[in-house]
Amino acid sequence: MMANFSSSRHQRGTVIITVLMLVAVATFLAVEITYRQRIDIVRTSTLLALDQSEEYAKSAEAFALYALKEDLFKDIKNTDFRDIGDEEWSTPLTAPIGRGVVSGNLVDLQGRFNLNRFMLTGADDVSMTRRVFLQLLADLNIPSGKSNITASIITERITDWMDVGDTPGLDGLESQEYLLLDPPYQAGDRVLVDLSELLLVTGMSRKDLDTLSEFVSILPPTMPININTASIELLGAIPCLQSAQVQSTVQGGGFSVTDLNTFYGANSAYIDQNCTDAPKAGFFSVNSQFFLLNAEATIENRSVRMHSVLYRNDVTTKNNVKVLVVQRKLLDPFSN
Repeated sequence: MMANFSSSRHQRGTVIITVLMLVAVATFLAVEITYRQRIDIVRTSTLLALDQSEEYAKSAEAFALYALKEDLFKDIKNTDFRDIGDEEWSTPLTAPIGRGVVSGNLVDLQGRFNLNRFMLTGADDVSMTRRVFLQLLADLNIPSGKSNITASIITERITDWMDVGDTPGLDGLESQEYLLLDPPYQAGDRVLVDLSELLLVTGMSRKDLDTLSEFVSILPPTMPININTASIELLGAIPCLQSAQVQSTVQGGGFSVTDLNTFYGANSAYIDQNCTDAPKAGFFSVNSQFFLLNAEATIENRSVRMHSVLYRNDVTTKNNVKVLVVQRKLLDPFSN
């Protein structure tokens, strides 16, 4: 009888342990299911918010297209085709929309130095492009922190990166040097499409590129600089300009087409008459065709940042006005 009692007690202990194990497993599964469900809900919510934020950012793009079109309509009506820095299109905007907020601002890309000018082959163009870029690098203290890299070396290497051919300049590099790197790659041998390409040019650091990015653009090589929206740094880098007189005219309402016709003349107040390397006719314009939209949309603390390059054709009749998106880029959410 004692044996039967002992056996019964042992069986009851086994049952209790089994039940406890089943409860523990069930509890674990319930917690795991709840956790995974919560993760799925948060993930889905985040993706939906980001998708909606992207569409909101595109709404800023649509508004920018409208603003640029209306600006040209106004210019055509007034027969005044100047683009200056204090027009309505240049005013930053922030607006609530739905469950979020959208903000954006337009920048005149022709008020910056066009890096694709390095593709020009005329002797005067090559000389002017190199001089302006070298001075701009010096004024911006680029390169920074590298004793063995100079502004001249960076200029030469950017030129070699873009030009067609395998013969490097004095301090330049071509594909044969880049193919020796790990990982290997070839020089572009074409116009730049994205500013990040410059990080592939040996000697250009992320810090220097971040500094330079506010003063350069990537446009068709022959696009002129809009003298009415050019930065002080860019105007200061252009040889032979009387910067004080130029800035005074810009602040007084900007250069008109008529002003520009006499800008390069022998008696011009804007060019040092003792200087032989002054910009030639066509180097400047008073209006612009390319603009950069910086847009950001936020929904439930989820943000999307977007850069769009917009093109507006240069016409004088309302029926032919077109404004197009030529490039759109979603930015790294963790970038500055």
